[in-house]
Amino acid sequence: MKKIALPVLSVLAMACSTGSNEVNKELANGAPVIASQTFQINEHAATGTEVGKVQASDSKDDVLSYTIDSEENILINEITGALSIGEGVKLDFETGSSLNFLVSVFDGTSISDADINLTIADINEFDALSEAQEEVVSHFKHLTLFQDPSSPTQDIIRKCDEPMKMFLLGTFFAGVRTMVEEVIAEYNELVVSGDFNISLVDPESESTAQLFFGTKAQMESVFPGMYEQIQNLTVDGYASSSFLGNFYKTSDIWISKESDALFRHELGHALGLGHSDLCDGENPSAMCSQITEGSQLLPIEKEVIKFFYHTDLPSGINSDEIDENLPNLILLEQ
Repeated sequence: MKKIALPVLSVLAMACSTGSNEVNKELANGAPVIASQTFQINEHAATGTEVGKVQASDSKDDVLSYTIDSEENILINEITGALSIGEGVKLDFETGSSLNFLVSVFDGTSISDADINLTIADINEFDALSEAQEEVVSHFKHLTLFQDPSSPTQDIIRKCDEPMKMFLLGTFFAGVRTMVEEVIAEYNELVVSGDFNISLVDPESESTAQLFFGTKAQMESVFPGMYEQIQNLTVDGYASSSFLGNFYKTSDIWISKESDALFRHELGHALGLGHSDLCDGENPSAMCSQITEGSQLLPIEKEVIKFFYHTDLPSGINSDEIDENLPNLILLEQ
């Protein structure tokens, strides 16, 4: 019996001794220590901007590796612990003043975790604009506040708060209808934020805008109020809109000829744009008070329309509020 028992006891003793050595080795190693630290970055910081380095140490000076768990695309250098801004991160103080993420440090044996807070600092967005972006803000105010001498100025911007549903009054032969559809498509390509768009509808009862194609004399019976305003003016088209508070509600548009430049101009008015001052040179704006055949919306005006009908830009704001809101939106969209 003793001869059988002794080898068994010997085997058990060896197993117990091995487990104890492994535990002692882990205890002796110690987990990495992540220093308590804070990080801050300016809002609208560019992709690739370095935030700082996560500081960590190890009692045995083992080589450390860093990983991160972040809902935003905050990056970390696996070797150095350097934090940086990844592609697509929108740092907007007005939306949120901080970001939180988890950093893990591994020494080859043990892992330590730490919750890190990145504070987003508020800046004066207008000061961060490029010269070209400042020009967009200036022209935005010129168009949406009707600052051209040919138009009565207004204190606040107004735009449509619902999709524009346009009904065609009178006889529209194929060429005119195609022209109208093409110009509408141009505007719809610009107003891509939110649910605003322009569409042709039938029946008339569903419309919020009406377009009449015909002579001024013919227009008198269709839009008598408009005719009374312009009967003594030499014009080929006109747009008149009603508004309630900060929003345009209905529009009447008249064009007297098959001209994409003319319809582009009058539709711009119906959307809330005044006259442009970019009228010199070979390519005058389609929003100039004197319409040139073939004229288009200029690139800067396409930017204006894009931001004008952006879902995050409120209607009813004045010049100072435009300076507060629009630069932030431009920087977020760049």
